[in-house]
Amino acid sequence: MSLPEPVANIADRIVSYYDTKATPPFLIYQYEPSDEYAVRRELGDLRKWLEAEPRNIECDTVSLAAVFWEALEEGGQLDMIIEAEQDGAYEDAHLAVRQVLSTRPTLADRVVERIQSKQTERSAIFLYRAGALYPAHRTSTLLDELKARVDKPVTLLYPGRLVGDYGLSFMGQTEPTYGYRALIIPRGES
Repeated sequence: MSLPEPVANIADRIVSYYDTKATPPFLIYQYEPSDEYAVRRELGDLRKWLEAEPRNIECDTVSLAAVFWEALEEGGQLDMIIEAEQDGAYEDAHLAVRQVLSTRPTLADRVVERIQSKQTERSAIFLYRAGALYPAHRTSTLLDELKARVDKPVTLLYPGRLVGDYGLSFMGQTEPTYGYRALIIPRGES
């Protein structure tokens, strides 16, 4: 199976980690939001490639959308947030979402729990559907929290725009953030 060059770059970094046992890579696979479904297909191909012999790397996926909705439902704020958005009080809704996601268990706590429940000796974690967090929660915060708590390769599928070499504009709508402590791998032109 042949992988597109950016996806092959992700695969090489994950396999290299298991060959060398260096620091686990934290990767951001940046793509245009309109390419979401094509990227999910690429993730499926990458998963098959990594899980095949001789690599035998188990691929665990975590839907950030599922974690997001679970947190809102458990936080008891979902009806209020929906009502605020329907009333056009978007800032109030986004503030409520930020509060729910930063209260224990935080978004990162929930992601770590999912990861730990599925991890094997040779596993790689893929975080997808990050667009569900827009505009209330930035992925840079989530990755910073995970970096200190996860000792396996992590790849965030990032819908957004690359600005320069290191800036990321979430969903192509936010001001670029330059503080990501992860390797950015752009998908390229759509």
